[in-house]
Amino acid sequence: MKKWKCTVCGYIHTGDEPPEKCPVCGAPKSKFIDVTEPEAPAPKPAPPATPEIRSAADFPEISEPAAAAAPAEPEPLSPFKDSRYRGLFDMMTKFHGHPITVHIPNGLLPVSILFIFLSALFSINGMASAATYNLGVVALSMPLVLFSGWVDWQNRFNGAITDVFIVKIACGIVVTVTAWFLFIWLLVNPAVITTPQPSRVAFFMINLIMLGAASTAGWYGGKLVFRD
Repeated sequence: MKKWKCTVCGYIHTGDEPPEKCPVCGAPKSKFIDVTEPEAPAPKPAPPATPEIRSAADFPEISEPAAAAAPAEPEPLSPFKDSRYRGLFDMMTKFHGHPITVHIPNGLLPVSILFIFLSALFSINGMASAATYNLGVVALSMPLVLFSGWVDWQNRFNGAITDVFIVKIACGIVVTVTAWFLFIWLLVNPAVITTPQPSRVAFFMINLIMLGAASTAGWYGGKLVFRD
């Protein structure tokens, strides 16, 4: 069986042909390369050695060993070769900047929505205030999440345009826009959570849309990280 490697995400497929689409990142069949290791030929038995008489003229003078060639420098990790911030971009990818920053909204956003619904059910003003603060942190962190995700996308996946990355980018934009919209809404009208209003249903629906977009982006991100 042959082994095929996705040049976008590194997924290894075993089979006679590469898959039509990478199950991890969604890259097309053309992005796979054959990485099957050739079988090593069986070693041939060495012929018996025969003694050979050599004269002193057969031994040249020992010369100084040639200096070892300097190892070639590895290719730079980042595609931003001409950018003055190339070192920063490489460091962000090396130390997993995007997975770290994305944990901020992933942890706070479900808590914020839970507090909103509990506050609406039981009229707990303290939970409504806590939801507002949590949602504010989510909104403030999303620009950094989008930026670190863009750097990771360029460095690790060469900016490949596949269905997976399109969905992740779209979901990230939806979470950012809805988080800022809801946060500003709560600052202007904090009573929308605990007081019956015509726009209350729309407020709750937008929260659910934001949660769905964040969950979808997280699910696809997990596929890229846990490939096995």
